[in-house]
Amino acid sequence: MSSRGDFLSIKVAILDDHPVLLAGMGELLAGAQGMTIAGLVRDSTELVRLLGSQLVDVVLTDFSMPHGRFGDGIALLRFLQRRFPQIKLALFTGVESPSLLQSVIDIRVSVIVSKVDSLACLEPAIRAAYANDTYLSPRVVKLLAQSAGRQVTEAAPTLSKRESEVLRMFAEGMSLKEIGVRVGRSPKTISAQKSSAMKKLDLTSDAEIFKYAIVHGLVPASQASLKDALDSGADV
Repeated sequence: MSSRGDFLSIKVAILDDHPVLLAGMGELLAGAQGMTIAGLVRDSTELVRLLGSQLVDVVLTDFSMPHGRFGDGIALLRFLQRRFPQIKLALFTGVESPSLLQSVIDIRVSVIVSKVDSLACLEPAIRAAYANDTYLSPRVVKLLAQSAGRQVTEAAPTLSKRESEVLRMFAEGMSLKEIGVRVGRSPKTISAQKSSAMKKLDLTSDAEIFKYAIVHGLVPASQASLKDALDSGADV
């Protein structure tokens, strides 16, 4: 019996919640030499089901998607790394935030293609992911370079486990009282931990807490509805 290594066929699963774009990516990559489409899926639930039933080499995934049991964004990427460590990851995204793109790179996902760039970037990106190489499309390189030019090097603040816990639950939409009940601490203590975390991170509003939680993977990126509530100044 021939081993898998006798035939170069990169098996690719593609995750995106836009059906037209999903079909277009599938058609494009199916025509690439040495690539096979293992499946086209529209949320993280379908993706995990696919990965549990088929051999997949590379997952090409969007960043922000509204549905799916396993979330999206940084949280999904980390989950896939833990659950399927043998599978390589490539990101295809409309994200324009340099800090968010850097957060992706920081968790060792080093293949990122911007949706602003040509779909022709996808094939070399998939091959780079498969080979454990780095590939950043032109728009991603530009965003990161612009950001680097503006940054001032400084030590990153460190939150305690309880401070991170409070910020995460607050960003998920829980009130201070609800958080206190969940973790068995008084609302006064929760409020103090929230204030301490905000001071360490130089955050000045609830909306900034939400943005921090998204960038650092504390909550799924698709929880955009929470940002509207926070920006509106609603009492939570």
